[in-house]
Amino acid sequence: MTKTSLDIHLGPDLSDQVTAIAKVLDRPASWVVDQAIRDFIAVQEGHLRAIEEGIRAADAGKVVPHEDVVAWVNSWGTDNELPMPSAD
Repeated sequence: MTKTSLDIHLGPDLSDQVTAIAKVLDRPASWVVDQAIRDFIAVQEGHLRAIEEGIRAADAGKVVPHEDVVAWVNSWGTDNELPMPSAD
């Protein structure tokens, strides 16, 4: 696998945190940064997929009315908790 070098500038606090984690894990700081970027990208890609799925559902008319969601949330913790509403 070909690697690309990237110059980053970290503030002192973040740099110290990366260094501390690298020391505990017995890994180089570059490995910690690489893993952090991989984790961030995975989370962002998941968010973007969920947003795209929601847009497709909305475009197809598969939505839950706002009032139904509000009623459901307001029922949480009560004796009459409602089931999660679903799109019809």
